[in-house]
Amino acid sequence: MARIEKQAWKPRGGICLSSRTIAAWSLCLALFVGLTSPAFAVGIASDQTSDYLLVGLGSQGVIGTATAVSNFELGANTSSVPMSGLSGSVPSLPGNAQTVFVGVGGNGDVAVTHSNGNFDVSNVEIFGDTGIDCTGGLDSCNTGNSNSDFNNSALNNANGLNGNVDLSGVTAELSDARSEIPSFVGDHSLSLSFGDGKWGDSDNVVINLALGITVIDIDTNENDLSLTNSNLLFDGPDGAFAIVRIPDEANFLVNQSNIVVGDGGIGLNNVLFYTDKGDNNQHININDAIINGIAFWDLGNSGGEIAFNNVQGCTQAIADKINLNDVRLNNCGAAIPEPGTGLLVAVGLGVLGAASRTGMRRAS
Repeated sequence: MARIEKQAWKPRGGICLSSRTIAAWSLCLALFVGLTSPAFAVGIASDQTSDYLLVGLGSQGVIGTATAVSNFELGANTSSVPMSGLSGSVPSLPGNAQTVFVGVGGNGDVAVTHSNGNFDVSNVEIFGDTGIDCTGGLDSCNTGNSNSDFNNSALNNANGLNGNVDLSGVTAELSDARSEIPSFVGDHSLSLSFGDGKWGDSDNVVINLALGITVIDIDTNENDLSLTNSNLLFDGPDGAFAIVRIPDEANFLVNQSNIVVGDGGIGLNNVLFYTDKGDNNQHININDAIINGIAFWDLGNSGGEIAFNNVQGCTQAIADKINLNDVRLNNCGAAIPEPGTGLLVAVGLGVLGAASRTGMRRAS
């Protein structure tokens, strides 16, 4: 952990700092003020959206059930990695993959944002702060709840089920993201082209990110984007982020593969897969996989679906329709800052460190 030390001169009993040190502290103060001002504090997702592991956006009159989950855990992963059912069906995790947390994270809260949205849960243990929050009343939002618990007690209207919750902050954040992400310009860009749509086929694929935000755009030649029997690993330093924009003509299909972050310092909330495809297909379908530190947002607003089957790890799923079966998931919600923020912090700390060293040399 870096430590910043200040050392002052004391000629004739007074306290004095060198002009270079004063200038450096002034710059760092300006950087700090800038970073805490609205221009830099607003990111792609703020705390309200990041609080939820699952966000179902759709109306049951259009898509049926907005959020359906059957079997195992939300806000916890109490099985060894890989869990039973995944062992032997997914590749071994790379040696430089960040460790997948095993235990109760307590972050499995669910939001159903449409006034006519709904949920259906079966045989699920939910661990979180609030449980399932609905914009509408529970009489219409709760269309199925069987053999499920919240924080080790029965899931019911008095424990973990909440109707008429104000989720306008979440919907506003996602509306902003829907308008911003398609044209978002980061600190870096990367274009990938797969003529047959295959992103890894029995391969280990590593994407090394630089400090700042890398926007990744993919060309699949109008095929679906697929990842099969592969490891896809994102790595980089603390302060490295990625937004992967899935092309409009493609669904993202993952089978017997792992999508994870590495151990180079990158955070667990720093990689976002995004689609806004304008139809009601299954836009993201993940089967037999370990997902760790990766969020998936489908903001097409046309009834699109995210489906997970036999998935373990740490993620976030946001879509009109969410359908999960046999999952053990903690929350790694996307929290992408404004472009340049991470770079600015690095520059500020570098200047401060250099000035501190200069001041200490002069004082010695």
